[in-house]
Amino acid sequence: MLLQLASILLTALLSSVLTLALAYWLVERHLKRRLEIRLNELQEELGTALQERVRRGVVEGVASIPSSEVLKGTTQTLAATAGDLVRGGLDTLLGSGSIDSDD
Repeated sequence: MLLQLASILLTALLSSVLTLALAYWLVERHLKRRLEIRLNELQEELGTALQERVRRGVVEGVASIPSSEVLKGTTQTLAATAGDLVRGGLDTLLGSGSIDSDD
């Protein structure tokens, strides 16, 4: 009885180890390469979108300044907006957010 139980446990353990080894090999061999390519594509898209949003924000911010007194507030708002854009871009790049389709 004990020998049968040990045989069953050893078989289950070996099966798990082989399954994990096969999964690791597949991830390293195929999936990792695809994920790296997709990450590079997203990086390029995000960089272009972020550059365009910052440029548009600067143009709109400068165009909407009514006086030099407002310049300080606008600069702070612009810096906060740029920080939000960078954070949103990083969230999107790391998979914890989504790109706005209306911008």
